[in-house]
Amino acid sequence: VEITLQDINDNPPVFPNDILDVTIEENVGDGFKIMQLTATDADEGPNALVTYTIISGADDSFRIDPESGDLIATKKLDRERRSKYSLLVRADDGKQSSDMRLNITVQDINDHTPQFSRATYSFDIPEDMAPGSIVAAILASDSDSGVNGEVTYSLEEDDEDGTFLLNPVTGVFNVTRLLDYEAQQYYILTAKAEDGGGQASTVRVYFNVLDVNDNSPIFDTTMYSASVSESLPPGSSIITVAASDADDGPNAQLLYKISSGDPHGHFVITREGVLKTKSALDRETQSFYNLMITVNDLAPPPVTRFTSTAQVSIILLDVNDCPPTFTSQKMTYIQENTPVDTVVFTAQATDVDSGPNSYVEYSLRGPFGNKFSIGIIDGDVRLVGELDREELSNYTLTIIATDKGEPPLSSTMDVTMMVLDVNDNTPSFSQNIYDIEIEENVLTGTDVIQVFATDVDDGTNGQIRFSIASGNTNSDFRIDSVTGVISVARQLDRETHSSYSLVVQASDRGSSPRVDRTTVNIVLLDVNDCSPVFELSPYTINAKENLENLPKNILQ
Repeated sequence: VEITLQDINDNPPVFPNDILDVTIEENVGDGFKIMQLTATDADEGPNALVTYTIISGADDSFRIDPESGDLIATKKLDRERRSKYSLLVRADDGKQSSDMRLNITVQDINDHTPQFSRATYSFDIPEDMAPGSIVAAILASDSDSGVNGEVTYSLEEDDEDGTFLLNPVTGVFNVTRLLDYEAQQYYILTAKAEDGGGQASTVRVYFNVLDVNDNSPIFDTTMYSASVSESLPPGSSIITVAASDADDGPNAQLLYKISSGDPHGHFVITREGVLKTKSALDRETQSFYNLMITVNDLAPPPVTRFTSTAQVSIILLDVNDCPPTFTSQKMTYIQENTPVDTVVFTAQATDVDSGPNSYVEYSLRGPFGNKFSIGIIDGDVRLVGELDREELSNYTLTIIATDKGEPPLSSTMDVTMMVLDVNDNTPSFSQNIYDIEIEENVLTGTDVIQVFATDVDDGTNGQIRFSIASGNTNSDFRIDSVTGVISVARQLDRETHSSYSLVVQASDRGSSPRVDRTTVNIVLLDVNDCSPVFELSPYTINAKENLENLPKNILQ
């Protein structure tokens, strides 16, 4: 008797291991068969047909062939994205099933180059950074693991002079020597990051040297000079001074100022170094300026600012803006007997302008050209006609001083010529002869007559003194020397002296007195002051007796 036992599905599929650890390389791609999973089922026939499925953990990266149990990658694995997977795989015979934990480790391959944290690096370094100082750091990372992820830094050959040192492990830059912004403002280096597997990448590293105010401004030249017209209006440009500063930015921005040489503020200087007039100039007040110009940079505080100086010499060119000015006196004195062609006065005028503008020529204006002339150049006033103080005692000359500028300027001065008297005129009596009669009994001291004389001279030359030169018998008369009054000095007696003929003299008081004379005839009128007196007493007459008539002149 053959008894055939019909199978019933009373056994689940069984994996060899409940947990299976598998390692695969990360570079497997889509469709790559990783392995075949096999589960056995003790049943037979249809009950032993096993179907495989992934319950969880595939992350769309794996699939399993339900019949063959082949585990296949559905996309390229990337360890750097995910390095481990834990799949729960189920084997199912249609009624019963069993699960297995499949742990997949993605093994790294060197498929990544080191990646810098920035596409480029830029660092600012003050130029006064001390050698040895840390000035920058770069960072690169490699997603690989192990040796493949270990990064080493190095510099390409851009830094030939070895200004910077790159630490191969830390990526830190040190400066090896003094920097100078004025010599080199920036450095461009190429840094390389290489992993242990030989993969490498590079990055540009820019070092910008920051300016430090370590340079003084420098003028193009330390001496500037300019010649300008004194008539230059305010605001006019005279000269431009220029300075440069090897520094940069505010450290190279310059400010000009006038530090000395302009106490009255005639000039101003702009930020561009243009020296301009601020107020009107006057060469006659100041013809030369020696300005000290200071320039300083504008380094922001508290940084020390540097300065430099330059000298600007300014010469003012003359403009004929000043007329001549007389310096000579306005009055002079001339003897009236001064010879013709004598220099009687010298006009002096100065012109504070310069050059031809200061050359002065003289001329006369007025009605006295017949008496005076003037030297055009020397200003000597000469007598060209004889003077007579008694005719005109003073002259007012208008002297004109004219410079030779274009156009010429002139000024005038009135000079009074006082003609001094010379004793050239003789006193003159009003009459040549004076005739008077007075009684002989006029009392002593009685004024009998006054004589008059004039002298057209001046001063002492015209002062007259009277005197009796002759004819004053017994000094019977006297004359007042000042008034010319003649008076009786003694008792007169007609019977003794019946008339007088006095010669009266008028003399001036000049150093060489001049004299005039006149005659004063004085007749004494008789006064009955004497009794008759016979000339003889007695008289004796001898007469003939026969004379009939006695002659009238018998007595005489």
